[in-house]
Amino acid sequence: MRQAGQAQPDEGDRLIVERLRAQAASVSGESLARELGVSRVALWKRIQALNAWGYGIQATHRGYELMCDDGLAPWELNAPGRLRVLAKTGSTMDDARELAHGNAPNGSLAIALEQERGRDKGGGSWLSPPGGLYCSIVLRSSLPPSHAGAVALEAAATVLELLKGAGARGLAYRWPSALLAEARDGKPKRIGGILLESAGSALGSNCYLIGIGLNMADPGLSGKAAGGLSELCSQAPKRAKLAIAAAEALARWAAQPVLEVGRWAALAPNPVHTLRCRLWDGSERDIRPQGFNERGELVSADASPALSIGECVDLYDRGVEP
Repeated sequence: MRQAGQAQPDEGDRLIVERLRAQAASVSGESLARELGVSRVALWKRIQALNAWGYGIQATHRGYELMCDDGLAPWELNAPGRLRVLAKTGSTMDDARELAHGNAPNGSLAIALEQERGRDKGGGSWLSPPGGLYCSIVLRSSLPPSHAGAVALEAAATVLELLKGAGARGLAYRWPSALLAEARDGKPKRIGGILLESAGSALGSNCYLIGIGLNMADPGLSGKAAGGLSELCSQAPKRAKLAIAAAEALARWAAQPVLEVGRWAALAPNPVHTLRCRLWDGSERDIRPQGFNERGELVSADASPALSIGECVDLYDRGVEP
């Protein structure tokens, strides 16, 4: 028996979606059931399953209407590499790691409707309820681990470009991982994050995993400054289109990486303030940032060593906890 949100949509479901897309008005349940060769009850179960996969199909007195077209059925996702689509998973980063260990090519993609153990850069949990974008991309590149920060910066620049191209305004990147939205009260809201992990070896050809988590709508987290893309644009971009565009762009870059420090300049923290960095071992360090170098490390205005993305867990104004 098909249960909503569990089985992947099949060709019968695709027929339903395409019929509703092609029809400006409602489509009667009777005609849809007849085309599929199923009962009205079986059709209703398919509709419920499609709703769980992001296709907002509403029943009216005239029939069914496609009110929200943001589905993540496999046919919407023409990934440049292998594709793994899941209704629910622990973490898409773990799924992407499995793909990488199975020799999945550059640009392979793992995507899910919901994560149960999503994580952020510091190892904390990343709430991933249905409705957001949760995907991880396998990138194979000649860049050594010393340049991992460059991979993260390119991913951040790419995601911001795609979101701005889709009409989102007031977006910013807070190194090393947060995507923020400007708020009217002056306090930025976190709408997403970009996670970088390595799946390669210390030498030779390397494999990186880029995780992208985005709130399409305000998740309504009590006590936390979180928001959603729907607050920043008249119509939130489609998740499938975003995921594939990011996978394609990053796969091209990884195959022939160009280390453009100028392209990443806008991603650097404000050089006016001295910031505090929480390091991987729990210690802290102050830094007055002065942009990035070709390795993707945060350069200090004084003579202190540059800060790599691997050693920095979070960066914030002194005296203000993140």
